[in-house]
Amino acid sequence: MKLSEHFTLAEYTTSETAARRNIDNTPKEVLIINNLKRMAGVMEEVRLILGKHAITVTSGYRCGELNAAIGSKHTSAHVQGLATDFICPGYGVPYDVCKALEPHMERLGIDQLIYEYRRWVHLGLRDGPRYQVLTINEKGTSAGIVL
Repeated sequence: MKLSEHFTLAEYTTSETAARRNIDNTPKEVLIINNLKRMAGVMEEVRLILGKHAITVTSGYRCGELNAAIGSKHTSAHVQGLATDFICPGYGVPYDVCKALEPHMERLGIDQLIYEYRRWVHLGLRDGPRYQVLTINEKGTSAGIVL
């Protein structure tokens, strides 16, 4: 199923952990499918900002069981289909991607833009966005995009 022109439900639900643990990561609720479509729409805008380079979703939707299996908080936006962890190698490293997206947060309604130090970008949505920009690295979490 296509969520948008360049993003599919399969890429938002594929998980090596789910496959290894035999967890069905298929969204069951219409609300979650609608959230994923909203998320994919924002990611289409991200793709344009990044020069139409291909985006690889490293983590999208996570059912509660999968989310718990990877040790994430039950409040994670991934559980509602409102978060995407991704890389865009054609544009640059995650730091460069975050720097490019930061000026567009308000227009895109981005709640959280997190630079997962040297690994990926986390982009989260929610109603009433907080426009948080964070870095998570070996020292913990800090405000802003920090090398």
